Amino acid sequence: MDDKEPDILHLARDKQMIDEYFRLMVKNELNLDMNFSNEYLITKNIVSKKLILVKTFSDTIPINSPLYFLLNSLFHKINNSILKRAEMMEALKAFKEH
Repeated sequence: MDDKEPDILHLARDKQMIDEYFRLMVKNELNLDMNFSNEYLITKNIVSKKLILVKTFSDTIPINSPLYFLLNSLFHKINNSILKRAEMMEALKAFKEH
């Protein structure tokens, strides 16, 4: 990875990649093919001033416990910078190769 693409997710810039990552992770883990682009917002945390993902889940997500918990886990990893951009890109590449 070169200096022009640091290993940090930039939520606004990388939203399309995040949407695709959510879709592929859910498909892989739960065998559900869904679009998640309207299931969250990107906004600034009022305390830390950093961009975060905020859930705006439709009614279908909370009633599906495995899906709800998986998405919560993914949100946590992204919002706490646990999941790096390079890891997400590698996972997307691996999913597309299979």
